Amino acid sequence: MRASYTLSATVVVAASLLAPSEARAGATAPLSSLAALPAPAPPRTPEATAAVVGVVVKSKDGYGSTRWHDVNAATGRGYCLSVSEGGYRWMSSWGTSAKGTASDLDLDRLTEKDGKATLERTRVHFEPSDGALTTRGRSQVELREVARTPAGVVVWAFREGRDVVVLARNIERGVEARRPGADEGMFPFVSSDGCPFAGARLDARKAEGGSVAQLTGALPPVGTGKEKVVPRFLVDASLSRVGRDPEPMLAVRVRMRE
Repeated sequence: MRASYTLSATVVVAASLLAPSEARAGATAPLSSLAALPAPAPPRTPEATAAVVGVVVKSKDGYGSTRWHDVNAATGRGYCLSVSEGGYRWMSSWGTSAKGTASDLDLDRLTEKDGKATLERTRVHFEPSDGALTTRGRSQVELREVARTPAGVVVWAFREGRDVVVLARNIERGVEARRPGADEGMFPFVSSDGCPFAGARLDARKAEGGSVAQLTGALPPVGTGKEKVVPRFLVDASLSRVGRDPEPMLAVRVRMRE
């Protein structure tokens, strides 16, 4: 499995260099220009005990006497569930049985208004024994636009702890920067299942050594029948610092694939 994992990551990175493209857009941004997502602020009563906005829990009978719970995000309103352990996972739905362990999830919402994009994150706690979902905290950050193409692909970025996160809509999958302590050549994968947006992390702790990530996405189909085409794109992101740079620089390039 390890060999397959390493090879897959290598193939993805190599493909980003060799894949043909018909249009490109990119830009650079200093690390200090990216806003940082603050730690979630504890909710005030009665929010702490009220229903969590943007998500609903549906329960049903499972095998035997076990109950199964599905936590569903309101993706039509811009919400998405995410888990960042290992590789980033972006999900429209997350499920567990009533006998599962309690879990904390991030409920993210990407909104655009008056020319500004914002990511709101709500930390939620799910207790499988009774299917209860409660709010643990909330924070938000204004996103920095770092790339835009004529086809409508927009990439944003923000800082989260010691990482830089790049986000875009219509993402299907990706590869993140190798995490500290990981074996050489091991890259965490990004998965997106039914979410309107997704992102990948770059490690900003040692920018002098460089950090790279890539996202793959697809725009709505164009044409009908045999003329139907699905425009696909790649987002290449890198974080580095060379001698002439006063601080680390984020470089993002979007390529429309033929």
